[in-house]
Amino acid sequence: MSSRRSNGRVGSGRDALENEVPLPPLPDHTTNLQWGEVKPLSGKPYFYSILANSNLYPRYYMWPARNFRLELPSCEVPTILTYMGKSWDMVYHGKRKLPVFSPAGWKKFAVENCLRVEDACIFELMESSDKRVIFEVQILRCDIPSEILENEMMMGQSREMPIVLY
Repeated sequence: MSSRRSNGRVGSGRDALENEVPLPPLPDHTTNLQWGEVKPLSGKPYFYSILANSNLYPRYYMWPARNFRLELPSCEVPTILTYMGKSWDMVYHGKRKLPVFSPAGWKKFAVENCLRVEDACIFELMESSDKRVIFEVQILRCDIPSEILENEMMMGQSREMPIVLY
């Protein structure tokens, strides 16, 4: 006996397999970057931060992970965050007891990219000197797009249809 919902659509991955419903095509993970252009890291040093209230409104504080600070200059240095072809200028305050990015610059980045609590930011260090620091940032959203949640045939709904990570 198959499980169906009141709208008549297939309710599980097992039913889909038994009824020969075609599965959605898997994306080409090398060329079809989706959901904010997440891509593999280049192998350069990086740190990540899962955003909390203190990283966003009203304070907008962002600091590198403690074990990452040795990669950065211990002085005030112009810093650039790049994300999806755009860049944001700010200052990294490496002299402070708790080194931070300038709150005004970080706030502009956070607001323009609609960052929210529990989003994750990966900061990959592309360049670091006493003259400037450049990070390429990737944003991993804490929410799942509604198109995925509404698609009952989406991978990950059951053991028979797992999510495959490359």
